[in-house]
This record gives sequence, C-alpha cells and structure tokens, in this order.
Amino acid sequence: MSGRFARVTDHDGKVHWVNLDHVRMIAELKPVKNNTARTAIHIDSYWVERQLQVIETPEEILGQG
Repeated sequence: MSGRFARVTDHDGKVHWVNLDHVRMIAELKPVKNNTARTAIHIDSYWVERQLQVIETPEEILGQG
C-alpha cells in the first residue's frame, strides 16, 4: 500500500487513517458549542466520497504526511 497517511480522531474519539493522496479539501471549522471537531476533511476517491470532522488542526494533519 503506497501513499501518505495521516492519523486523525473524530469528535467521538474514533481513530481513522486517511490517505492524503485522496483528500480533496481540508477546511478549518468555526467553533460550535458541544462539538470538539476543528477540521473537516473531504475525501474523494474511486471507492469512497465522504467528509470527516476531526479534532486535529489542518497543520497537524498535513504535518504527518
């Protein structure tokens, strides 16, 4: 398996491994009450199209790749 991967955590504490080669957009979220998510990751590949809201900042995510 090749590619650059980043380990991210959603606001429920579940860990995901994201292939940065399939990330279409990383957007910083505005603070919302009772939501610890700080970043939205839009993934678009052949098999999946989804959005994850994670607690890491965009800089932390891109720094892993």
